Amino acid sequence: MKSRVLTAALAALAALAALATVSLTGPAGSATAGSATAGSATGGTDRPHTQLTLAVTGCDGCRVRLTQALDGRERVWQSKPRTVRHGSATWSIPTTRTHGLSITVLAPWDGGAGYVPTVAFRYAGERVGDKVDNRIAKSKRRASACWAGTGADAATLPITVVHARSTNPPGDPIRTPRAFTSVTQEWETPMERAWHGISGTQDATYCG
Repeated sequence: MKSRVLTAALAALAALAALATVSLTGPAGSATAGSATAGSATGGTDRPHTQLTLAVTGCDGCRVRLTQALDGRERVWQSKPRTVRHGSATWSIPTTRTHGLSITVLAPWDGGAGYVPTVAFRYAGERVGDKVDNRIAKSKRRASACWAGTGADAATLPITVVHARSTNPPGDPIRTPRAFTSVTQEWETPMERAWHGISGTQDATYCG
């Protein structure tokens, strides 16, 4: 069964606790691309690949993973997980996999809120290229965890991860990641509920 971003999980948290686009010429800090053209096939029949780097602030030691789950497709693609070291994690993936891409973040200090935190590529009310900090992020109630992707052969996404307050299913206070791109990216639907800027999934984030 498809699990939409933070549907059941955030509703449970509320009851218990009551509780960027890859811009080729964008502003400083936006996602940057190494080339304006798709990666060249090296063997004639090879698919173009993109070297995707996450420039991560605040989460060394975290395990990050890429997922592509598209509405209307049964097959879900996932990358191998990477550990963020010295603020970076990199994959070489087929360029077609960047469309509708979501990113999960597993932090060693996460208390377990009943869902897997995901990176918010855009918060409601923000425009592509807008800078986002923790003050802005934690004020948001809706977010897209789906990236529009890129056709470039190399791209870097600037990601911020902060320790956010939440609760686990029994209602105990915990810390969990609030993860977002520090520059608003091109995004795909849906825009889903985000609890104080925290985006997450219980299965896979399906992108339109």
